Amino acid sequence: YFRLAADQGVAGAQAALGAAYYRGEGCPIDHVKAAHYYRLAADQGDAKAQVNFAKCYSRGEGVSQNFGKAVGYLRLAADQGHTLAQCDYAQACLHGAGGLPQDYGEGIRYHRLAADNGHPDSLLALGAMLIDDEHVSADVRAREPADPRAGAKLLARAAQSMMESHLASDRLQALELLRNHADLRKVVSVCCIGCGKTEGLKQYTRCKVARFCSNVCMR
Repeated sequence: YFRLAADQGVAGAQAALGAAYYRGEGCPIDHVKAAHYYRLAADQGDAKAQVNFAKCYSRGEGVSQNFGKAVGYLRLAADQGHTLAQCDYAQACLHGAGGLPQDYGEGIRYHRLAADNGHPDSLLALGAMLIDDEHVSADVRAREPADPRAGAKLLARAAQSMMESHLASDRLQALELLRNHADLRKVVSVCCIGCGKTEGLKQYTRCKVARFCSNVCMR
């Protein structure tokens, strides 16, 4: 079915067939065919296919490695609201990856878009920028003034999202930044529901923390 629809130009089927070849689902793994179908779907504007085709270019899977083209397809997906693409493109802008000129303003803008959509890495990146002056360059600070209260709230959201996604090391990084700013503990909060399941959080609070919430109980 997917092959028939893909050969008839249906972008969703092309993207699905590309994923099947990439993962070897119902067929042998074939990165060349995967990239071919991802490209067909991506060039029709399928955002998920654009992200996957960018990954092919970035890794040199099925196509010659080309970071510039990878970033170009990420930008297309990011401008369609694809959250992962927004986060990855933000990082490319901040670091000048794939031949992009380093652009802190664009990097922060795309991180904000991804953070508004709840991407944990963008929540963490923005929260760190806002809360912490020590490791933030003057160029970034000129475009994103410090706002510790807003940064603390973003870090709390990042920690909650990362806990739900089982991203333990990144979650602890967010909590470490919060722990280093004791004056902000009344700004964010943790929920004292007492289940005690989240062992990694106990070193940062006396509460048996299960998740972040809106209650001011971070004592």
